[in-house]
Amino acid sequence: MGSPQLVFDRASLLAGLQMVIPGAVDTDEGFSVPNAVPLSGGRSVDRLRENEIAEVLEKLQTANIGNLSSLQWDRGAEFSLVSLDTRWGFERFFERNQLVGQGENPVTYSLGRPSVNFVAFLLCAIGQDPATAYKVPRWTMIRRRVRMLVEENVQSRRVDQLTGDSLLNFVGEVLSVTTLQVSAASSGADFERLANSFLFHAAYNLDVAARIGVDSLLEPRSIQRFRRGKNSTLDAPRQSYNVDLVQHYLMGVAAEIPLLEYLSYYHIAEHFFHKVFNDDLIEQVRKGITDPSFSARRARDVQGIIKTVDRALRQTREEGGFNEPKALQLVMERFVSVPRLIQDLDSYDGTLIEYYATNDVPFAGAGKLALRDAGEGKAHDALAKRIYKVRNALVHAKEGDLPKYAPFTHDAELLKEIPLMRFVAEQVIIEHGKAL
Repeated sequence: MGSPQLVFDRASLLAGLQMVIPGAVDTDEGFSVPNAVPLSGGRSVDRLRENEIAEVLEKLQTANIGNLSSLQWDRGAEFSLVSLDTRWGFERFFERNQLVGQGENPVTYSLGRPSVNFVAFLLCAIGQDPATAYKVPRWTMIRRRVRMLVEENVQSRRVDQLTGDSLLNFVGEVLSVTTLQVSAASSGADFERLANSFLFHAAYNLDVAARIGVDSLLEPRSIQRFRRGKNSTLDAPRQSYNVDLVQHYLMGVAAEIPLLEYLSYYHIAEHFFHKVFNDDLIEQVRKGITDPSFSARRARDVQGIIKTVDRALRQTREEGGFNEPKALQLVMERFVSVPRLIQDLDSYDGTLIEYYATNDVPFAGAGKLALRDAGEGKAHDALAKRIYKVRNALVHAKEGDLPKYAPFTHDAELLKEIPLMRFVAEQVIIEHGKAL
């Protein structure tokens, strides 16, 4: 999901609630659920009341929404957080869940479970795009947890600590979302800047990191769990592969950060830059000296060969290495089949070919890519240019350089580029496999 164009209404809210608690229905008294859900102190609740529905929808309609990870009002905001520590939730490192600033206009930071407004916000987003949400494996876990807590009456210390009395408090707990609420005494604060300042302060002092984002709740990983069915359909490998390339590939598949995933796959193509560049230079010299017009007795013919080699060596010296864009293009030409690339992309997502043909990459200044309509030579050239410019935007961040990649901000755009880079990398690995 990208930046939302959301409508906050009963239908969306109910559809989202049904994703979490199947069987929820709209009644005269609000949204009823099949079984009462537990709250703290032995209490329970079996519906989201009419007055609650009206209050949260009215509150959401007055909010400014930048993306699916933030709600902002005049004097406060709430941001969902993604922990960058895979072992522990970000909030577990804090003894206090509220920090109050000092000065004439103090800022208050509250960390923990989402407010009922934020839960309703997420449910509306989910309810308007349930097809995307169903693709996320986490939903199976969420519904299983609800079933355990409600139908099987399994005790949960965290649910028993819920302080609210709304069905939305229970939903916020089972969604396992952590939010940062920021409030200011005066209006007009830059809440996103304040939230990121808090995250830096926490990382600096506690050596723990989180970012503003929606985790995997609404956005599936780029190509995880997509290609094959059950492992019962998996055959034994029939080729062996280059170990270095496999390691980069495994890092890409396991990466939680899109930047790392993309660069891991790019390194697979980069592995052969030196070889293909030198092979190309050798081929140019070979063609020159075997051409019937060439004579070793004519000084100008020999001089032409020397110029070819000298030009390549001079370029190497001036650029601190070989011509990387040229080398990447050679890798594309040598190892990547455009028809197979099109087939892989179509099998994964039938909209991607059209997306690449009609969309550039703004943060990288990379142009459109017409894979289906261009000849293979032009496709290889355009493919190399798009990949190389995206790569440059990821690794270069000099002040004043435009365009450039902003971490997390451009992740939605970068995620679109990852299937292209991954399928290219896979072809390179397979091309260098050896039959067992």
